[in-house]
Amino acid sequence: MRIIKSNGKQVVFQPEKIMQTLKRIGAKDELIAHVVQKVTADIKDGMTTKEVYATIRKELHKENKCIAHRYNLRSGLLRLGPAGFKFEKYVASILKAYEYEAEVPKDDLVGLCVRHEIDIVAKTKSRTIMIEAKFRNRFDDTVTLKDAMSTWARLIDLREGSKVNPKTPFFHEGWIVTNGRFSESAHQFGTCKGMKLIGWNEPAESLARMVDHAALYPITVMEHMKDWEMERLSKKNIMLCREMATKRPAALSESTGIPLARVQSLIDTCKEIVAG
Repeated sequence: MRIIKSNGKQVVFQPEKIMQTLKRIGAKDELIAHVVQKVTADIKDGMTTKEVYATIRKELHKENKCIAHRYNLRSGLLRLGPAGFKFEKYVASILKAYEYEAEVPKDDLVGLCVRHEIDIVAKTKSRTIMIEAKFRNRFDDTVTLKDAMSTWARLIDLREGSKVNPKTPFFHEGWIVTNGRFSESAHQFGTCKGMKLIGWNEPAESLARMVDHAALYPITVMEHMKDWEMERLSKKNIMLCREMATKRPAALSESTGIPLARVQSLIDTCKEIVAG
């Protein structure tokens, strides 16, 4: 049986991929077996991956709403666009959870030749990292060779600029983080230059695994969250369910203008998502 990806390519339907994803997000074996059996029975030749995804999500909602929210990660990430700024803030929040210092700079940094708008600056005790966050509207969309070369050129100019401008830090590393994937040539170039490439499902550095491993789900996995609520929480730098789960309802309601009962409901849902 064949299904159609968002780019129009036909691929063989593989139930084991559903099993792997559900296992990664913490589903129990009994639930995995039930969902795979039900979805496999309902799948028809020529269905789109979007339709398959909707079928899986519908079945999960019947059985376990927490796992259904976690499974909604891909759609939740797409709600962070299209401008990409919220994606940058989300990636910074992920890095903070992994004990990096991370921020989205308010001002451009000065290179040797030109000024640069940097998506994220991250730090450890001994290293400073320049990070490009490449948001894609489809998970099949790629970070190209041109993107990778542009990031490398920016890194080099900033390194040289740090020698003459004390406000420009010396960047030890350059990373690209995307919810899409890397083209073969972009991957080859980035690897050759020693850049860290984190893509949606990269074998070595997977954004999906980073999120699932530490339950770093964005608040947008909650399907019932309204756009205006997301905007107000984003302005308070609340991008993760685990951040939301620790907030005091009354204080958060007052600072965001979201009704108290609604804030309480969102916090309760976030606690369930994080706890699994």
